[in-house]
Amino acid sequence: MSPGSLIEFDYKARDAKGRAIKGRLRAASKREAAKRITEGGLFVLRLRPARRGWTIPRRADSRFTAFLCRRLAVMISAGITIGEALHVIVNQDAKGGNDEIVSALYQAVTDGERLSEAMARFPNIFAPGVSALVDAGERSGSLDVLLPRLADELEADYAAREKLVTLMLYPCFLAFTVTLAAGFLLAFVFPVFVSMFQSLAIELPLPTRLMLGLYEWLGDYGLWSLTAILVAALFFARLYRRESFRVQADRLLLRIPVLGELAASAERMRLTGTLAVLLVSGVVLDQALEILEGVTENSFLRQELQRAHSEVQKGNRLSEALRGGVLFPTMLLELLATGEATGEMETMLEKISAFCRLDTDSRAERVRELLPPVSLLVIGGAVGLIIFSAVLPLLDSMTMFM
Repeated sequence: MSPGSLIEFDYKARDAKGRAIKGRLRAASKREAAKRITEGGLFVLRLRPARRGWTIPRRADSRFTAFLCRRLAVMISAGITIGEALHVIVNQDAKGGNDEIVSALYQAVTDGERLSEAMARFPNIFAPGVSALVDAGERSGSLDVLLPRLADELEADYAAREKLVTLMLYPCFLAFTVTLAAGFLLAFVFPVFVSMFQSLAIELPLPTRLMLGLYEWLGDYGLWSLTAILVAALFFARLYRRESFRVQADRLLLRIPVLGELAASAERMRLTGTLAVLLVSGVVLDQALEILEGVTENSFLRQELQRAHSEVQKGNRLSEALRGGVLFPTMLLELLATGEATGEMETMLEKISAFCRLDTDSRAERVRELLPPVSLLVIGGAVGLIIFSAVLPLLDSMTMFM
């Protein structure tokens, strides 16, 4: 029977130890599927045709890929086959949050597919670069060497991404806190002083007049302003789906002081580390650059990589192809050119990635040290300005009476 005539079935079974196992397999009929599950030492609890082909209803944790590669590397180096290693992980994660993913990989490998082919079925979980690296390791027979290096890169990438996300969220949290504090004071504290201001027979100071004008404007147009902000946010999200707009927006994000350079440094680390692993695994530079375009999530940097890829296809060196862009500074390009000239491009890329990792960590540490005093200054300044504008007229009136 041809593979195209096979039917995919979802099943839930229980092993000899009573642990629940979910998975998917292809068989000619439901009876044959049940027979294969039973022959594997499992007791069938549920068996039905798959609703959709090889899909996972949720997105896995980004740490999952690195953790899976690490566990597979340990077991493969001990002489365990891919299928057996996946079966062990399925049993260990029977009650985990990623059991469906591993079960699907296990069934695909059991049905005769390679691990890279099985991973490629889940692009929302395994990045294109991951499946391409695994494919290179399978073809060269060096999967036991490649998987630990891949796990190292994924773990470093996850750590850098978490630092960046944390630092990006801090300004948003700060802005929310300042807005909340200022809104509370303007809504519940400042109105108490408004009637006093109106009864004073003095000219109100400029800070008080400005704050009083803001209070009246928010009372008249506050709801409309909030609606306009929400509409603008939705409009921006819709525009961001367009490639041309997304490229320009991502370019502006990289130009944000401090945080933009931190994001660019993290991207350099990710791209150079992935490219080094690809080249060490035997992937040619042309194919490696094509894979690399799917690694970055920044559309502007992806456009830069596409331009460099086009130049490499014309016969130019990678260091020359990247020159003139914003991704790599001159110093790193000179290091890359040295690696190309000496035939040690992979080694030089690893050193560049390590340098970018140190640069990212040092930048993140500086930002982390500066954020607390800056946040205290901003929040204290906003609250202090409102209180000062409320108290200043009272002080002026007391001075007049004295």
